[in-house]
Amino acid sequence: MAFTFPESSVKKADPVERAIRQINRKASISSDAGRVENATAFVVYLYENGIHDEDDLIELALIAGGKRYDPTTGAFV
Repeated sequence: MAFTFPESSVKKADPVERAIRQINRKASISSDAGRVENATAFVVYLYENGIHDEDDLIELALIAGGKRYDPTTGAFV
């Protein structure tokens, strides 16, 4: 029997994965694994906190430029 993701996980994964693919195409961060990881974590954080529009996710992540976001201070480091 094949494993299937719960519907909520699939709904979340689609826009997040598409946003990450677009960010990798549009930004020069794809060669830096740390910056890609930071951008991915930031997109997931944004999505989990109510930003579900794919274009908004992409734009905000591109503005961050692959910097790590610290939600406790609201700063990029």
